[in-house]
Amino acid sequence: SEWENSKVKSDVLTRFIYDKNGLKKVGTTELANMGAQETLADFLKYCHEYHPAEKSMVILWNHGGGVVGGVAYDEIYGLDSLSMKELQNAFAGSFPDVTEPVFDIIGFDACLMATAENAIMLSKHADYMIASEETEPGIGWYYTNWLTEYSANPSMSTLEIGKNIIDDFIDTCTRRCSGQSTTLSIVDLAEAEATLPQTLTDFSTDTYNLIKEQEYAKVSNARSGAREFGSS
Repeated sequence: SEWENSKVKSDVLTRFIYDKNGLKKVGTTELANMGAQETLADFLKYCHEYHPAEKSMVILWNHGGGVVGGVAYDEIYGLDSLSMKELQNAFAGSFPDVTEPVFDIIGFDACLMATAENAIMLSKHADYMIASEETEPGIGWYYTNWLTEYSANPSMSTLEIGKNIIDDFIDTCTRRCSGQSTTLSIVDLAEAEATLPQTLTDFSTDTYNLIKEQEYAKVSNARSGAREFGSS
C-alpha cells in the first residue's frame, strides 16, 4: 500500500530501467492489480517489444504461497495473488505463437514457490526456474553481486548466473538472518518436464485411491513423515 522509498508511487504503475547510469523512470500507467494475469501479461509483452535481449529473466518478487496461495499479493487489491493458472495464462497469452521457451530463467524472490506443479507449468516458458522450497527470510535475494558479475561477463552461462543468485542469497542470509531456514534452487525445466509429470500423477492417483478407500491412517502417517515447508 506504500513503498518505503521516494521513487516508487503507490497510486500508479511505474516502469524503470536500471543500467550503469542508475535507475531511470521510463513511464507510468494506471494502477492495476499485481495479482491479475492481465497485469503480468501486459508487462511481459511490453518488455519483449521494447527491450529485447539475448538473455531474458523474469523475477516475481513478493509473498509466495506455493500451489495453494500463488504469488504476488497486492495489498491494494485485497491481497489478490497470481495463481498457478493465472501465471500459465499470462506467460502463454503473451507469446501465443512461440513454441520454444522465451525466457532463460523465471525466478521467484518469494516463499514456497519451488514446487513440482510450478516447475511442470513453467517448463513451456523458460529453461530454468529459481525458487525457494522453504519460506524466504524477509531480506530476499541479494542482487548486487550476481548482477555485477554478470555485467562484467555477459557471456556467462544461464546456469552459472543461477548458481551465483543462489550463492549470494544463501551467503547473505547466513550473515544477516542467523537461525532462519534458507533454501533456493535452480531447476532444469526440460528435465523436470521429462521426469516429473508421471511421478506426480502416480502419487496423486495413489493418494486419491487411498482416501476413497478410507485408508486415512496410511495417508496421515505418510504426511506426518514427509518433510514439511512453511510449517506455520
